[in-house]
Amino acid sequence: MWKQGALSVLVLVFLAFGLRAQELPNLPPSIKWQQINSEHFRIIFPKGLEEEAQRTTNILENVYEPASHSLGARPRKFPVVLQNQYAVSNGMVTIAPYRSEFYTFEPQSYRQQGNDRWIERLAVHEYRHMVQFEKAITPFNKVLYALMGEYGPFLASAAAAPQWFFEGDAVGVETAFGRSGRGRIPSFMMAFKANLIEKDGFNYYKQFLKSYRDQVPNHYVTGYLMTTYLKNKTGADVWDRIVGRSFAQPYIPFTFSNSMKKESGKHLVPTYNEMLAEQKQLYTNQLNQITPTAFDTLEHKEKKNFTNYYYPRRVYDGRVLAIKMGFSDIASLVLIDEQGKEESIFKLGNWQNPESLSSNDSTVVWAELELDPRWQRRTYSVIKKLNLKSKKMTRLTDQSKYAAPTISHNNQWLVAIDQSVEGQFEIHLLDAQNGQLIKSFENPDNSMYSVPQFDDRDEHLVLLKNEGEGKAVILKDIKTGEERTLYFSDKENLGTPILQGEWLYYATDHNGIDNIYAENIKSKENYQVTSSRFGAFSPRMSKTGELLYNEYTADGFEMAAVQVSPDSWTKKEEVKYVGFDFQEPMVEQEGHEGVLYNYSDSAYQITKYKKLLRSVRPHTWGLSTLPINNTYTIGMFSKDVLQTSTLSANATYNNDENVWRFVVAGSYQAWYPILDASFGYGARTVDVVGQNSIRTYSWDESEIKVGLRLPLFFTNSKYYRKVELGVSTDYIAVQNYDVPVMDPRFVRNGELIGMIYKASFQRLLSRSYLDLNSQWGQTLVLNYKQTPFGGDYQSEQFSVQTNLYFPGLFRHHSVRLLGGYQQDDNSEYQFASSISFTRGYSYRSYDHFVNLSFNYKMPLAYMDWHLGPVFNLRRVYINGFYDYGIGRNDTPMESDHDLKSYGAEVSFNFNLFRLLPLIDMGVRYSYLPTIDDRVFEIIFGGVTF
Repeated sequence: MWKQGALSVLVLVFLAFGLRAQELPNLPPSIKWQQINSEHFRIIFPKGLEEEAQRTTNILENVYEPASHSLGARPRKFPVVLQNQYAVSNGMVTIAPYRSEFYTFEPQSYRQQGNDRWIERLAVHEYRHMVQFEKAITPFNKVLYALMGEYGPFLASAAAAPQWFFEGDAVGVETAFGRSGRGRIPSFMMAFKANLIEKDGFNYYKQFLKSYRDQVPNHYVTGYLMTTYLKNKTGADVWDRIVGRSFAQPYIPFTFSNSMKKESGKHLVPTYNEMLAEQKQLYTNQLNQITPTAFDTLEHKEKKNFTNYYYPRRVYDGRVLAIKMGFSDIASLVLIDEQGKEESIFKLGNWQNPESLSSNDSTVVWAELELDPRWQRRTYSVIKKLNLKSKKMTRLTDQSKYAAPTISHNNQWLVAIDQSVEGQFEIHLLDAQNGQLIKSFENPDNSMYSVPQFDDRDEHLVLLKNEGEGKAVILKDIKTGEERTLYFSDKENLGTPILQGEWLYYATDHNGIDNIYAENIKSKENYQVTSSRFGAFSPRMSKTGELLYNEYTADGFEMAAVQVSPDSWTKKEEVKYVGFDFQEPMVEQEGHEGVLYNYSDSAYQITKYKKLLRSVRPHTWGLSTLPINNTYTIGMFSKDVLQTSTLSANATYNNDENVWRFVVAGSYQAWYPILDASFGYGARTVDVVGQNSIRTYSWDESEIKVGLRLPLFFTNSKYYRKVELGVSTDYIAVQNYDVPVMDPRFVRNGELIGMIYKASFQRLLSRSYLDLNSQWGQTLVLNYKQTPFGGDYQSEQFSVQTNLYFPGLFRHHSVRLLGGYQQDDNSEYQFASSISFTRGYSYRSYDHFVNLSFNYKMPLAYMDWHLGPVFNLRRVYINGFYDYGIGRNDTPMESDHDLKSYGAEVSFNFNLFRLLPLIDMGVRYSYLPTIDDRVFEIIFGGVTF
């Protein structure tokens, strides 16, 4: 049986290859960077973001002591990069090099945002990860750092604690310090609750390692429940003791479970089962206190696996418009009639989900994420609309940062929230026909607005506004810009308001479960409209007085409908609170509730951040790979914090030839084209077998490579699209070769000066969760290599290879056709092959080679089967193939060489040692009919982290 240490080394192999990434996610050189150096942090940010940088620094310094106390570690000075060009709300703490990145774009989803401002929640969550990193620096891991660099302690901590601990612990701290961290938001645990009640919950392996059969909430939820459960039971410092012990001994198998036993009395799986039983009892007691609303479930296509039908609303012909998305479906707009017959009318691209969808009778609008062609840390959120009658899609904005667009009933206007790269929020009124700006509403306090909707007369907007101590539903006059508050709460997490006549409908977690409520804006009386078991969301009124909304189940969001009947509603003051506040003992133990908002407004000095001086940042060294092809590599790798450049220096020992080779390589990616360069020097030896002897030839070989490449991303729809162009030169000098040579194809003293040109294209349809390949797609790669500048060696190679993807006979089946052609003039030098070779055969060179391949891939079984804590199997799939290769040499009287093979590849998706990375590995059987041979090979499809 492998030990965790051995698995960590295997993971290191995968990560080491990742160090040679093709493109770094960065920003253009026109952006000027500045920095704040406070006592514990270096905040690096683009010019123009000074106010947000000052606020972030104050927040982080304020939580430095409180948010590190319960884990018993105080981080060393940490670099934090504020990214303001990325239209996604996210953040991370990572290595290679050590840094944190905060994406400052605030979310429109009230279920994600709560009542905190985004940067406050993000800062305390990511800072807790910094504390965890520091906690992992134990004496043993310091030795690993000395031997391996940053990957040493990182891999040791990954082996010593499951990923759910890191995220769950951070969610717990954000919950304890904020007024509405995710642990206080019922919908955060909604899927876990539904699985527990409707499917009796899942065992630990399925709950953490996920499943292809059932929707399992991510490890943030599992981790929050586990870490909070033990804090409630044992004390806030229990995780200080558990991970302190496991981080100190990452080389012991299952050290985390053993540490839990030592500090809390039970191993990992029994503790999880205890937590599961407690949660089931709490949920059961909660449900016993409510009477669920009777509603009509709108008909739709039968679900065969987890499927969401988001945001139902009636349109011009009485059908229901919704967004369908699930295990088998990428996000798509569908129209559904009364019998449940579905018409898929448009597949969305990278949809920005604000927890709402806007449409009128004939038009629907939404926002999609689009990539900058070159700079991966710059994205846009653009508005698109679809005419429901003609099915014509129109892209209304370009290179914008719009969120939560909504369209007026009269089809004249759009309203969307604009968030500038400086962090300023504005409400924009746009022309619905062309997307041109009509009016921008003033926002002197830079309040955070979200999910606007037109009232039924198109005279006002109703929307959410985060205000200091809570959140309000605001009515805004479109002509004058004047606002009045319709409803405010400093405790409830309000969401998706709509105004229909004198009734304001909105979502809230008032009773401890997300439900839909209504307020009469004249009488100010509030009522509970729905009583849901797990959560009711996104109200929408039809013209017939029917309220449509989403009701959550363990198999996905359902479309629900009830007739509006105020007499049947419950007055809000009579609604019983049924939340059980699972987090409160933990919050009390942490002892810093509200500290997140009590930060100072100190003005820190701002200085220029000099990218060039900090472009070399070594982060990893030592043995960089396991022996592969009988070679060993040791070296050093560098990458700067802003990811503009990489540098590596390594030495490789070839055990077959008993020689060393030294290589220095760098890549500068701050320019529009990427500049790559490398220099290598080393000895070479080759044994040549004669009739009666073996002669050893040896020489010294120097190589210089310099190249430019230009990767361009054109993803602006359901298709991933990328074009890459590249050109490089390769200079090789052979020296100290003294043995007389009879055959000119053998190596001799001299120079090779080669040029390599490459162009590639990819267009691949987005894949659903269960898809094995893209259902539609094309790839094309062209290579041309030549020696046009003279020298002692001459060679030429041209190659082209394409892949075509088609759907198979059934869902998630895939057909892939491959075609490749390569022409070589290799009388003096052999360039490496650039196309795939016929499976089952060892590579051989031809002057002309054609390779054709037919592949049919399909799933065989989805399963949730584990062998103790060692092996967890999730899916088995098969790929049947037929390959046909034709090799031809320009030699008189020599016939073509036919290479045929057919067979199957059976692959397994599995986890090892309760670790989250999903491994794809299998076996290939090839039958070679031309020579009546059979070949078995192990195949490796990669690792999904």
